[in-house]
Amino acid sequence: MPRLVLDQVSVCYDGQARPAVERASIDVASGDFVVLVGRSGCGKTSLLNVAAGLVKPAGGSVTVDGTPIIAPDADRAVVFQNDALFPWLTARENVAFALRLRGVRPSERERRADALLALVKLEGSGERRIWELSGGMRQRVGLARALAAEPQFLLLDEPLGALDALTRERMQTTLLDIWKASRVAVLMVTHGIEEALVLGTRIVVLAPGPGRVVRTFETGFSRRYLAGEPLRDIKADPAFAAARGELTDAIFEGEAA
Repeated sequence: MPRLVLDQVSVCYDGQARPAVERASIDVASGDFVVLVGRSGCGKTSLLNVAAGLVKPAGGSVTVDGTPIIAPDADRAVVFQNDALFPWLTARENVAFALRLRGVRPSERERRADALLALVKLEGSGERRIWELSGGMRQRVGLARALAAEPQFLLLDEPLGALDALTRERMQTTLLDIWKASRVAVLMVTHGIEEALVLGTRIVVLAPGPGRVVRTFETGFSRRYLAGEPLRDIKADPAFAAARGELTDAIFEGEAA
């Protein structure tokens, strides 16, 4: 079972008097959808970048199955808030880009790209240019492109943050469907409290000054949705409201009034 482990990780940036993150520990295994939440400056994105191999920790260790992470690798795919797609390519060509780098022959690239577009609910959109797609559609292309590398871990940095409220809610269920179908482990950063509850199997709360883990919640709302329960019914459940209140309190605990 693939396992990504950040153990007692600290992150320091030049010019800062104190660490951005201090002794934070997080683990993500196959079947997990782990969500990082917290106030601004708590180090959520720093930890995601450490997991991606984009930032070297000042202390602690980061490993996949016991092997130290020293750089980005195909076992970890990253999706940012900005979709970062190539506007001169079609949706299919964007998805197939990672396959092209791996030397997959053209006919197979096209077949696999179309299958991934279908996975993210964009059947028949392969020939469309990026500028023809809505924000939510572009993010789905970005997810398909990330999955084309067949990663063990999908690292998501506020991937829905730039979307309008209605599109964002639809994309939350799309993310869960993709997670179930692809069986990839997910580590995600979000500022959305409800979003964290809808998506996460585990929610890790960080506090700033310096960034550190202060609470961890095990949640089951995402699995209820995937078992067939409508999201509207889940959100109307008093248990969801109670979890939202508890998570909100944990995030803002100790903040000056």
